[in-house]
Amino acid sequence: MLILVAHGSRDARWRASVEEVVASLASANGQGRVRLAYMDLTPPTLMDVATEAVGAGHTALRVLPLFLAPQGHVRRDVEPLVAEVRAALPAVQIELLPPMGQQPEFRDAIDRIARRAGAP
Repeated sequence: MLILVAHGSRDARWRASVEEVVASLASANGQGRVRLAYMDLTPPTLMDVATEAVGAGHTALRVLPLFLAPQGHVRRDVEPLVAEVRAALPAVQIELLPPMGQQPEFRDAIDRIARRAGAP
């Protein structure tokens, strides 16, 4: 299972924009294979989603932070959350992926968007 971790917000409109993206991914990849967790401010937490995943029979989880860089929230907040889940669910394999902004496909997408917008 892939768990996308976003910052979180009390603003329902902000959450809706992220949830729409995740719903699209889940639809394309099979319901139950892609889930969203929030780092802060709103549920579900990473622990909530990981616990539900284990209850549904998943034994391997991949965590993709929806952040641009590994510094800041990923190192300070997401990594400790992953460590907590590993400690609570030792039988589950948990892989923390590089954040979205460090993924080659994301960089390619930014390049395509910039070219379409007229960047040199």
